[in-house]
Amino acid sequence: MHENFDETLKEIIQKRLEPAKIVNLSCKEDLDADGDPIFRIRVVFKAEDNLLDSNKTFGLARHLRETMGKIFVERHPIFYFSTKEEDKSIATS
Repeated sequence: MHENFDETLKEIIQKRLEPAKIVNLSCKEDLDADGDPIFRIRVVFKAEDNLLDSNKTFGLARHLRETMGKIFVERHPIFYFSTKEEDKSIATS
């Protein structure tokens, strides 16, 4: 993967999750427990009351398939969401 991919991915997810703001996003190719290809997408966000709208996160994988095509048909996206504060505590553990 390359920088343009990460930026495009961030822009798409940012639009879907508004009014929440993405503070950081990282994407890593991996395999799931069955050996199937996946993308692990970690989204660090800032939002009112530190909550995301579940209606917006629920359809995110489908939305990525529609907008980015074959990439997310071949590798299923798995999302991890955390606030800035949660992300800092994970990093120091």
